[in-house]
Amino acid sequence: MAEVIVSSFNVRGLNEPCKRSQILSLLQKDKVSIAFFQETHFRSGKIPNLPPKNFSQWYHSTHGSASRGVSIAIHKQLPFVVSASSSDPEGRYLFVKGTIADTQITLANVYAPNRGQVQWLIQTLSHLSSFKEGIVILGGDFNVSLDPSLDSSSGKSAITHIRLRRLKLALRKLGVFDTWRTLNPAGKDYTFFSHAKSSYHRLDHFILSSKHAQLLLQAKIGNITLSDDSPIFLHFSLTTLPKREWNWRLNDTLILDQTNSQKLASSLTEFFQRNNAGHTPPSPPIVWETHKAVIRGELIALGSHIKKQRSHAIATLLTQIESLELVHKRSQALSCAAELIDARTKLKNLLNVTSAKLLLRFRFKSYAHGDKGNKLMAALVKKQYSDSFISAIKDAKGTHLKSTSDIAKAFSTFYTELYNLPLPSD
Repeated sequence: MAEVIVSSFNVRGLNEPCKRSQILSLLQKDKVSIAFFQETHFRSGKIPNLPPKNFSQWYHSTHGSASRGVSIAIHKQLPFVVSASSSDPEGRYLFVKGTIADTQITLANVYAPNRGQVQWLIQTLSHLSSFKEGIVILGGDFNVSLDPSLDSSSGKSAITHIRLRRLKLALRKLGVFDTWRTLNPAGKDYTFFSHAKSSYHRLDHFILSSKHAQLLLQAKIGNITLSDDSPIFLHFSLTTLPKREWNWRLNDTLILDQTNSQKLASSLTEFFQRNNAGHTPPSPPIVWETHKAVIRGELIALGSHIKKQRSHAIATLLTQIESLELVHKRSQALSCAAELIDARTKLKNLLNVTSAKLLLRFRFKSYAHGDKGNKLMAALVKKQYSDSFISAIKDAKGTHLKSTSDIAKAFSTFYTELYNLPLPSD
């Protein structure tokens, strides 16, 4: 059985490229295969170009304004084949179903409103009941604590117990259960901190179909780092997936660093001195092909060392943020809050290194293509064509011209007046 990791994250906006890169880098670090995003703020018809480097399949539910919006991203290594999808015109839920390694699965991502969330969730669960097939994974920002005594630091909720019972009954009718609460019956942890009320709440949930409870491996809550909400994670087992294949690619940033360049130059000098010495040195083609393998090994070792250092620094900061959050959840001290802000800022700066590398690679790709015929050039030409396309012609009076003779006459008059040409004689 293979492990599949699903995450859910209220990102509070994904239009900023730098923030999008930071979040995707964290997901890659956590080996996430399926990602649920809430509050993407993507507008209908204006979704940014999302690079398919790691997540090749994207599904969206958008709204006309730059608010709300939910998305589901599937990792390129996960053999997910979609069969149907259903979305909310208000950009609050998205259902996608398909197969993973011949296993039927339904992914449901929701972002409930701040008011009337219980009634909205009950209606959404009713839609999901008629749509679902196979394993059901329901996740997102419910904007409600299912058990206020445990899911809220104040132990209270603005939602009445009667409404909460109705919501729990709707979940039971759907045949699903709260994964984190099942694994932590008496545990207290939260996904959102309200600065206005100075209280913590667990508003983000992962719900799994009850008849597939044996597939559940782990459910955990992450740290609040890049948003006001913390990401949550669901680990479940599945049939054996195809083995991943990796290809090595040169990390350009290694060469740009002067210290690394000196190390590589020293290694190359030593290699050629050793292999060109002796009475019968090997032939130049053999030395040349061998040096490529050697220098590639040096680059892999150097890149691996730098990656381990950065990963260690990120892991240290995440551990520090986790411990500070635990203290802040209990005491809510101002000094602890200041340390949290500082640690989160340091984490963002570390993640910006990856964003800068991706930006450099994109610039190189644009430069290498130049004015050649390619996707980038085709996209620019397509935009220019759509901007300059003439859909209709009007005469001086503003009347739409339909017949070809009237259109030809209008062009003739236009250029005659433009260049002060003599009028044609009858």
